Amino acid sequence: MKGPVQAQVAQCLRNISAILEAAGSSLEKAVSATLIVAEEEDFAGANEEWLKWFPNNPPARQGAKMPVRIPDMKVSIAMIAEA
Repeated sequence: MKGPVQAQVAQCLRNISAILEAAGSSLEKAVSATLIVAEEEDFAGANEEWLKWFPNNPPARQGAKMPVRIPDMKVSIAMIAEA
């Protein structure tokens, strides 16, 4: 996906939300997330979008920089949620 990191975070969270809902869960039941960005300077934009999705009681989160560069990919998110 091309575009700014904010758009990529939003798309990741839409995808995760759909997966969680299909499994009988939701983003509200998320307990932990790993946010991996392509560049350290992408953390600010990723946080900006993250706060729109989780304004209150966000899941625990850790961040890292991608060890391998994938063209146009600025972010990857892994999430654990309760059933």
